[in-house]
Amino acid sequence: MNSIKIFIGTFLLLYFLSVPSFAQIQLNGALDLELSGGGEHSKFIANGIPKKFQNYNFSVTQLNAFLFAPITDQIFFESRIQLDTWGSGKLNPPRISLASLTWDNPDNPYVIRVGRFISPFGFYTKRQLSTDRVFVQHPLAYSYFTNISDIRGFWPEAGNNTNAEYEEGDVGLPTLYFAGYTNGIGASWEIKKDKMFLDAAITNGTPMTIRDRSTLPNLALTSRLFYRTSIFWEQGFSFSFGNFMQADPLNNSVRTDESFQKYYQLLLGTDTKIAFTYFEIIGEIIYSKWKTTGFISNQFDESCGGNLCDYNLSNISGNIDFKYELPGVTGSYIALRAEHLAFLDDVAFDNPNYDENQPDDEPEYIFRNWDEDVSRLTAVFGYKLAPNILLKASFSDQGDFDLSEYALRIQLASFF
Repeated sequence: MNSIKIFIGTFLLLYFLSVPSFAQIQLNGALDLELSGGGEHSKFIANGIPKKFQNYNFSVTQLNAFLFAPITDQIFFESRIQLDTWGSGKLNPPRISLASLTWDNPDNPYVIRVGRFISPFGFYTKRQLSTDRVFVQHPLAYSYFTNISDIRGFWPEAGNNTNAEYEEGDVGLPTLYFAGYTNGIGASWEIKKDKMFLDAAITNGTPMTIRDRSTLPNLALTSRLFYRTSIFWEQGFSFSFGNFMQADPLNNSVRTDESFQKYYQLLLGTDTKIAFTYFEIIGEIIYSKWKTTGFISNQFDESCGGNLCDYNLSNISGNIDFKYELPGVTGSYIALRAEHLAFLDDVAFDNPNYDENQPDDEPEYIFRNWDEDVSRLTAVFGYKLAPNILLKASFSDQGDFDLSEYALRIQLASFF
């Protein structure tokens, strides 16, 4: 209840501060209601279901207020105030997800924006609202947390605690931030009218950065080239390179000797959308490479001549979505998604059974992938009750496919 009061108060304050400055204010909202439950190994950082709410639970999962305010004929301000249940399973305090100024001259083929806005990278970041998405959850690249931490670097223990949840401690990061927002300055360029577009941004971190404000002078370049080859086929190519590590009391001692600005994330992606008659096929492949430090056995790895050791790690993910609109039931569809996230590099881990006095024992170190590969299958049925009200029933399973990490969601999403 307190979160809702804070949300309403913040929204009204923003509104009344805007009224004297803008001639026309456009206000909208969005509300998501959800009945959800999951398997015994559910975690928000793995399948999106918080551990403490794995039993069936009905809740308001997201409440949004949107503000659009023109300043001049070419400049406008837009904002999104958001309450959600991310990580905790309960409504968190309101956050300002979006706050940007945009310059858009209809006579020019480019648009410039500054502030906090949607990251250019990837296909799914553009689909912010549940009413715009076929599925309830984002693909693995956007939603599955890896053993990369922005304060520890490579950390094999990230998320291993069965009670570990996002916003309750360091549990690693997904390859891309699932909320899709970033801070900086960006531009969009219509290279060929209605055919080819380029979005690019200089931001305070790569698209995996969750923090609203960077604690180091991080910098990243992110872009996406979009090409509509025909009315049936759209193709996108995404790129990002830059810093992602953050300052924290935990790493203060090692940062005095070595700069965290030497660590980076490289992202490459391509996405395809093919649509014809009642069918839609969407696929995306994302490759990520990190240069980072390591936090091993509860301390930073300084075994490389007394200096921080560097780890070069990578993963690749892919998903393919099939959607079919039922011709006999207007506004309904069924969809299937198959996806996989693979971790490509071997890392040496201590062998707990090693005995140096037994020469025939296994080696002192075991080499294996730096994180565990994961696959997921999802099926969803959707029905549009009204133009801006969408009902979705989704079921997914992943990992060993023994229902220990299944997720069932029945969601009612509305925009008003």
